[in-house]
Amino acid sequence: MLAAWLTAALLAADPHTPPVMIGVVLDDPSRRTGMTATHGIETLGGRVIHAFADLLIAEVARGSELAVYRVPGVREVALNALTPGRSRGPRSPGVAAWNRIAGRGELRIDLSGTEPLTGDALIPPHPSASDLGGTPQAATGGTDLNTSEYLAGSVSVTILLPESDGSGDVSSENWSADREAAVVAEIAEALEWVRQLEPQAALTFRYTVIAGRTDPRARTRYEPIRRAADPTGATGEDLWVKEILAKLGYASGDRFQRSRAFAAARRTADGSDWGLNVFVADSLNDADGKFADGRFAYTWIGGPHVVMTYDNQFWAIDRMDMVFRHELLHAFYAFDEYAGSGCSCAEHRGYLDGAGANCAACNPAPSACVMINNGDALCASTRRQVGWADLDADGVIDVVGQDPDTFLDNAPATWCAPPAIEGLAAVVAPTNRNPLTVTPRASISINRIAAVEVRADAGPWVEVPAVGLLPAAQRRFTAAFENLTHGPHRLEARAVDDRGNRDGAPPAAEVTIEPSSSPVGSTLRTERAAGRDAARIAWQASSGAVLYHVLRAPRPSGAWAVAGETASTTWDDPGVADGYFLVRGVDACGAEGAD
Repeated sequence: MLAAWLTAALLAADPHTPPVMIGVVLDDPSRRTGMTATHGIETLGGRVIHAFADLLIAEVARGSELAVYRVPGVREVALNALTPGRSRGPRSPGVAAWNRIAGRGELRIDLSGTEPLTGDALIPPHPSASDLGGTPQAATGGTDLNTSEYLAGSVSVTILLPESDGSGDVSSENWSADREAAVVAEIAEALEWVRQLEPQAALTFRYTVIAGRTDPRARTRYEPIRRAADPTGATGEDLWVKEILAKLGYASGDRFQRSRAFAAARRTADGSDWGLNVFVADSLNDADGKFADGRFAYTWIGGPHVVMTYDNQFWAIDRMDMVFRHELLHAFYAFDEYAGSGCSCAEHRGYLDGAGANCAACNPAPSACVMINNGDALCASTRRQVGWADLDADGVIDVVGQDPDTFLDNAPATWCAPPAIEGLAAVVAPTNRNPLTVTPRASISINRIAAVEVRADAGPWVEVPAVGLLPAAQRRFTAAFENLTHGPHRLEARAVDDRGNRDGAPPAAEVTIEPSSSPVGSTLRTERAAGRDAARIAWQASSGAVLYHVLRAPRPSGAWAVAGETASTTWDDPGVADGYFLVRGVDACGAEGAD
């Protein structure tokens, strides 16, 4: 049955048309159901780009939408906004996000009543000497401290919605399910806007929502909005963020160590490349939508988290996406570019060491950019800071455009059977050039080995299976070459990653296939050995033979036994003078030729 729907879907899908975006409502919000449905969508050639507990937003080939409905774990497939129903409700964050993304209209540039995000890009403390190395993460080449180094691949986004329990500060704010869903929808819309700006980054997002209204781990004795944000002090964020992270199981270290550890753990659990935490303080009842010190949205550069308020001053909830996309880019090392930020055209930052050349304070004609006024554009300077630059001019942004490497094990130079090569295929990390070392300057690849191709004597490349079922940064391979003639051959292998990059300088093994021994046949003759009553056996050299076995029998019908071995083409029988003889050539591999 599974094969039937898959075959039908692949026949119906048209690979030459743009993909269609669909909302996929799941049977239940379990991790297993989400993984099963994701695998089914990927089997159809689709891609999940936003993953919520109860709903997936995916791109699939036009014509395969019906097949997605038949994927195990899928309850409903939508092409347009979903209305409340028995199987879903308006309060679902996933449904709210899908409705917002599916209903996106014209780009909005109305900034009336808003304030610039003054002082919203903050540099976290450098890790202590004991933490600077971090724990190695073999899958990427980075460490658990490198949670948001460049903006490509998959990102785990954890949205935390603190709720005051009134045990310390007076509780003045109370989240509702509808407003929680609205926050998630706005953040998802911002991420979808960013995703569409650079297809080569192949961004996908997996969401975890922890709401204090229903989850005691996100409850705090403080009322965040009634306090100063005080990001560099100990009277605001430091209090309630640390308290919540401790309840989540991260009670060691300062808030940055705790938040990074939590982001790294969510990344590992989701199988994502990066992790980012987003704390949103409820401010519905607050007069100006700001913390007591006037802040309303800011980010720690390079992560580990963003802090926002529900209505973000007069940006309001309907424009939270515009604020969040600005803050997101800070988390991946982008500079502010508005004049009041104190930016400088001489500053450099980001994985590819991008200059702040679009800073309005020193550039008389800056390009439109989300980092100036949260608008709907992204400039070249910001693109490089977040990793979206093609510095080697190969047509692919550098952070995902590095060719993989291929390594061959030592192999015999001479072969008797069909030759084989073994080796390792490994991705290559782009060089981390970031001058701001708030995290270890690790060179990190998010690519994975997808295949290994081999060829003989400059012939066509053929894909061979790689050892291991799951995509990995390194994979072993073995390839046998059948049907090659005897003589010298050049065998090559090249790694292929999941971005389509191939090893541009594939290694080669020079091998020789030894010929097998040809029959001695009718050239065999016998004579009496001079001066002796013994047989002398002689024959012509056999092609491929390195020595010969002489067999003797008392009668022509059999009972053959090896009487001697020689590298010469003559042999004197040291035994009896009478008998029957066979000579078989022995090739370099020790195999006897035919009679």
